[in-house]
Amino acid sequence: MLEAIRKHAQGWLAKVILGLIALTFALFGIDSYMKGDKSGAMVAQVGDVGISREELAREIQTQTDRMREAMGPAFDPAVAETADFRKQVLDSLIERKALLQDAQKNKFLAPDAYLASVLAQIPAFQQDGKFSQQRYEAVLHQNGRTPAQFENELRQGFMLDVVTSPVTLAAFPSNTSLTQLARLVSQQREIAWADLSASTVASQVKVTQADVERDYAAHKAEFTEPEQIRVEYLVLDKASVAAGIAVSDQAVADYYAANTAQFGRPEQRSASHILIAVDKNADAATRAKAKAKATELVQILQKSPERFAELARAQSQDPGSAAQGGSLGSFARGMMVKPFDDAVFSMKPHEIRGPVESDFGYHIIRLDGIQPAKVAPLNEVRAEVIEDVRKQQAQKAFADLADSFSNLVYENANSLQPAAAAAKLSVKQSDWMSAKTAPAPFNNATLSAALFSPDSIKSKQNTDAIEVQPGVLVAARVIDHRPARLRPLAEVSAAIEARLHAEQTAKLLAQKGEATIQALAKGDEAGLNWSAFKVVGRQPFAELDAAGIKAVFRVKTDKLPAYTGFARPDGSYRIVRVSRVVETSAPDAMLLGSIASGVTQAQQRADMKAMLALIMAGEKVTIKPNAVDGR
Repeated sequence: MLEAIRKHAQGWLAKVILGLIALTFALFGIDSYMKGDKSGAMVAQVGDVGISREELAREIQTQTDRMREAMGPAFDPAVAETADFRKQVLDSLIERKALLQDAQKNKFLAPDAYLASVLAQIPAFQQDGKFSQQRYEAVLHQNGRTPAQFENELRQGFMLDVVTSPVTLAAFPSNTSLTQLARLVSQQREIAWADLSASTVASQVKVTQADVERDYAAHKAEFTEPEQIRVEYLVLDKASVAAGIAVSDQAVADYYAANTAQFGRPEQRSASHILIAVDKNADAATRAKAKAKATELVQILQKSPERFAELARAQSQDPGSAAQGGSLGSFARGMMVKPFDDAVFSMKPHEIRGPVESDFGYHIIRLDGIQPAKVAPLNEVRAEVIEDVRKQQAQKAFADLADSFSNLVYENANSLQPAAAAAKLSVKQSDWMSAKTAPAPFNNATLSAALFSPDSIKSKQNTDAIEVQPGVLVAARVIDHRPARLRPLAEVSAAIEARLHAEQTAKLLAQKGEATIQALAKGDEAGLNWSAFKVVGRQPFAELDAAGIKAVFRVKTDKLPAYTGFARPDGSYRIVRVSRVVETSAPDAMLLGSIASGVTQAQQRADMKAMLALIMAGEKVTIKPNAVDGR
């Protein structure tokens, strides 16, 4: 029964919620999603809702952080810099916008009781096994969040869960299909094989100089090296600035003294209730009947207050608290709906009051205790204070450095050294790169355009200090240039000849293999040197790679022996004889379970795709041409 919930969420907290309540998506705030972020140029429009470049950049960073955490050392930062990755993130944002609008149109809104129960289950917000308002606010504060922002994310998750659950819950495969699939997957085949080497067609391969010249003329674009540059550059990074800041004890004490209330715990009250539920839109007679029942319970409790827990278990229509004798635990002012909140915070300990009317029905409330407001001592919040001070100092230091950095880069157009000396940075040099293959940070659209401009290449002067992502400035200058050039025929002739030779060999060998298979099907053994028989399943092994396994299990076996063939990585052609099909008597239970899971997920993806297509068809989606350029 929490009130007003709003705006965005980032970082590990969103993952905690995803893990605990299986939200369909992790989202930013509903105001941002439903109204569009007005802080930057719009890159896309979904119905009446916009997506700003800044909003897209935030989501790209969030998804990048998740990939980095999930993949660990295997994570390649370059993947997150590609246009394909940015396009996938933008498509995901567009789909979320459409789903949220559909949820709003259908009035799929999260009940306050749902939010209260979710928050109460999150271990990060618990102290001594119970929800702690102080810990809740402290943890959110450490992550740059407010309760309103975080709780709003839960509402959005609920909306998406409700709008997508018909798809996710309705997918289930038939037992017959699963059994048939399991039998096919576990089927084995007895095979033998013989290889045709490339040498058997070598005498037929003819590559002439005219062939090479024709291929060169037809594929000049492939032999053209794009324009390339090498640059020297400086990177001014706010994170690095922050890491270098040492926070003094005096600064910690001063900040704590100036922001004591921020580290305090507001007064909390623990209460229990009995809820007689009734819809807020119910007719007067229904509401009167519910109120009468609540009044009757109040009268009983006035005579026998010790029966509160007993009556809560028997009569309360709030399942979350009824089992606990009506206990709602401790909470601060503002966490409950207003009528309930006003009543609790005007009561005396052990007082029973009611009926109190809210949108959920009629409450009989007992105030169980009062925990006075208190300020957390500095030693308990010291790490949090240091982080706040460091962020504050880093923001100012970076702003000052960025201003000086930009000026020095501009005023000393032919050298980065003055800016490097002032910011205590090292001038770095890049490898050769083209505009299309430039690594980070040079794949930023603005920086790339500046570096590859004719003026920068000719003058070899500094670019402006360009923000390639929030808190990261880069200035660079071209130090070497290679114009685009068509590599001469003499330089690539040998490579062309080798490729044409390999292509002709593969083609002739495949033709010979197919002719041999046709002869075998007619009973002509063709003098092949067959291997020993081997029973194989669908897993590749040393003698049969994935292409070979696919060929073996694709060949028709209505008439045995059956023959098939495939090209091998070493250039040979392998002919395979299938002499027997080995069926399983009863599919393995674990295999059936695995297949059921896979088929269900495939059905869910297909159904979700169809549902999204239907929803998107009702929305006008516009994407700017340069939507995924840069960060």
